Amino acid sequence: MTGPTVRRPLAVLFDLDDTLFDHARATRVALSALREVDSALGRWSIDELDRRHRVVLEMWHQEVLAGRASIEQARIARFTELVGQAGGDGVDHRAGALASRYRSVYETTWFTVPGARPLVEAIAGQGLRVAVVTNNVRREQELKLARCGLTSLVETLVTSEEVGAQKPDPRIFQTALDRIGVSAPDAVMVGDAWPTDVVGARRAGLRPVWLNRFGEASRDASVRELRSLEPLAEALAAIVGN
Repeated sequence: MTGPTVRRPLAVLFDLDDTLFDHARATRVALSALREVDSALGRWSIDELDRRHRVVLEMWHQEVLAGRASIEQARIARFTELVGQAGGDGVDHRAGALASRYRSVYETTWFTVPGARPLVEAIAGQGLRVAVVTNNVRREQELKLARCGLTSLVETLVTSEEVGAQKPDPRIFQTALDRIGVSAPDAVMVGDAWPTDVVGARRAGLRPVWLNRFGEASRDASVRELRSLEPLAEALAAIVGN
């Protein structure tokens, strides 16, 4: 953890994917399952497949958020592209089956990021308001919160789908602040993605806390940084203040 002493906030806004919900873990388990059943995808290491999948997933995720593709269309298109990159044959026939298999495995490995639930419980238990701000569709994110046992701890869920703006656009952060009745200087934003969570928080006037779970190079010493949500006392100190 790095950064100066800060004043105590009235609210904490969290990103969801790879901040509270362990999307990276679920993705790697699902991709590993696909490598076992598809010879083309099996040519790549899990690290290489994961890397390529992240790129294609983000591209099609943006298409869904923009309303240019349905979730189902994007899922099939994602694996059409991946199998094509791997040099596989019969792409159109296999993509649908791979998308279905991926989703089935992905949904069986939904867990919180280690330490997430105790942290949110502790923050809510101190009387702070809690919101989730996420670039995704509402139904998907509601399912994740419910499956991970976080629904009752989160006062409001704000998605880019409903706001019509994505992080780092300040409007999505402001929507969350308006709902919980807190001004930006009295709120903290915790997220793993620097371009959207940290940059967005700063644009909206919130204090950012960067969850750097995967050991990226530090970018700005003035931003509080966490490598994990555990131990609880350390995470609380970074977010709520000393």
